[in-house]
Amino acid sequence: MSEFDRFADKYLETLERPCALSGETPDFYAEGRIRWCRGRLGKQLPIKTVLDFGCGIGGSFQHFVDFLGCQTVIGVDPSVESLRNARERHSGLDLNLATPDQFVPAENLPFAFCNGVFHHIPPAERPKALAYVRSCLVSGGVFAFWENNPWNPVVVHSMSLNEFDRDAQTISPSTAVRMLEEADFRVRHVDFCFFFPHFARGFRPLEKSLRWLPLGAQYLVLAEK
Repeated sequence: MSEFDRFADKYLETLERPCALSGETPDFYAEGRIRWCRGRLGKQLPIKTVLDFGCGIGGSFQHFVDFLGCQTVIGVDPSVESLRNARERHSGLDLNLATPDQFVPAENLPFAFCNGVFHHIPPAERPKALAYVRSCLVSGGVFAFWENNPWNPVVVHSMSLNEFDRDAQTISPSTAVRMLEEADFRVRHVDFCFFFPHFARGFRPLEKSLRWLPLGAQYLVLAEK
């Protein structure tokens, strides 16, 4: 049984509290991450099939379809209850949902995505997880690795308010880059995102010009196999 089985039915409710510090909803960030990926993927769009590693209840699924042109979403998660919840929430999409043991990598996918997954994986097990993701991708396939930024004090505080993040072992951007390179990925970009809360939303057009500044609430490491 996965630790996230007990959060599956109240996942969004649990996540809303830390997100409320910024005045936004979990879906605001889910959409923002995929929009950012779209800007970075460029000529590789549309993405026919995506692997959402650690998909949870599928908060990114509809955004993959809307912004990346995905036709099929493969969601992998150790929480059977989260997968059940995701299937019920997104019954109209073409989904392939499975635990990591059930889904066999075949080096045939163009794009993999994860968000806030690896801080829940014990450090000793992270290389194995990265190897799994890499084995799902075709040569030249892209992995969008999103994590919470521990260099942002508001993020650290918000994680302490989140019942399933309190014991997480955060990952610095430099550590993430090293992990991916050691897993034989080539890092394309490191971007910092989500600088401005809702009350300062008028400044959000500046985000792209600030992506080098390591103070955003989250960061993306875009890597290639």
